[in-house]
Amino acid sequence: MSHTSDNADASKYNFARSSRLRGHDSASLITFYDGTGADGNGRTLEQILGWGADRLEMSHDYIQTLFPLPEASGVNDRAPIINKQVFEAFRGSADLRQRLRDAFDKMLWFYGFELTGEQGSLVVKPGSNFRDHSKHWNTRFDHNHLRITRIIRCLRVLRLEGEAQAFYDTMSRTTTPSARSRMYWGRAMSRPLNIAPIIDDEDAEDRYDSIGPRFLYEFEEAKKTSEATASESGTEAAEVEKKNSEAVVPE
Repeated sequence: MSHTSDNADASKYNFARSSRLRGHDSASLITFYDGTGADGNGRTLEQILGWGADRLEMSHDYIQTLFPLPEASGVNDRAPIINKQVFEAFRGSADLRQRLRDAFDKMLWFYGFELTGEQGSLVVKPGSNFRDHSKHWNTRFDHNHLRITRIIRCLRVLRLEGEAQAFYDTMSRTTTPSARSRMYWGRAMSRPLNIAPIIDDEDAEDRYDSIGPRFLYEFEEAKKTSEATASESGTEAAEVEKKNSEAVVPE
């Protein structure tokens, strides 16, 4: 499966249905990741992390829980989604984020990569298994390209921005997907969190304040305000320092 136009048209506005769909037990994402619960098929995180490459490739109903999104899945409409409770839980818990990092490490292994470095200088690089593990997905079209879009977006939403950036950078440089897949990866990495990659650029620009979950829009607006305040404070501090350096010291 690839990012075909039919697939895009079929799922383009799943984000609009997310808050209305029944069967989404978003709180189960927290218990799944804290180790006290399981996914909709009774599988724990530890069990999935123990799977081999063949099962990770052939199973299609685990990735939506392993890397949830704020939008409903076009493949598994009962998969839990990220709501405000889940968003705040992961952003406020280093333990939950570490377990998400463990899931990310597993998928990196599956794709033939490994994560190195510390926060601020993370790098995803080909591992010793890259040649063998990349054969099935490092092609122009493959269903794993959709998974990669999902992983990048999930990591950003749940506060693993450094991991998302490192993954995106390497996937962009060292792989051979279609231009359409690259476009979706880029959108997942760069767009405001309330705007899903599937949304057309025109809609994303014209309807920024009305697309996607409200809590993500409010988060983006608060971030803008915080960044603007920090920028102003930095400018003021620089001006004060300049004035002080230019001041004449009385004799």
